[in-house]
Amino acid sequence: METLIAYSTKHGATEKAAKILADKIEGTATLINLKDSSAKSLDLTKFDVVAVGGSIYAGSIQKEVQEFCRENEEILLTKRLGIFICCGNEELVEQQLTASFSEKIFERAIAKGHFGYEFDFEKLSFFSKFIVKKVSKIKESQFRINDENIHAFAETLR
Repeated sequence: METLIAYSTKHGATEKAAKILADKIEGTATLINLKDSSAKSLDLTKFDVVAVGGSIYAGSIQKEVQEFCRENEEILLTKRLGIFICCGNEELVEQQLTASFSEKIFERAIAKGHFGYEFDFEKLSFFSKFIVKKVSKIKESQFRINDENIHAFAETLR
């Protein structure tokens, strides 16, 4: 079984979570950062399963995830599909997951997940720290990638 894990990351947490997911996937998993130029020429027809995800920053998922889903919606709807987010405001996970993907993709996805979050204040810019503190009410570095949620997501995609 060939699986594509397409993601975008702002500060690295989603990339870390995507790599953990790739290790848990049955068969072959291909990781692609949607910010890479090679993502534009990706042949989705060779994949049986596609997982798409990104991080929530200031209330929205990255534009690369939105564009990828919009441009490939027709073919994504023919695949075993999973969608995931990384976000720090755990109370809004369902709302943010729903808002991040089109209604068709959200409804078609057999796996929907929240993979946790990380905020490394040593790596964040002043503005990013301000946003994190204001929106998520987090005041110091936190590393909370949720291995259990990633495992459950991988199991559902089987």
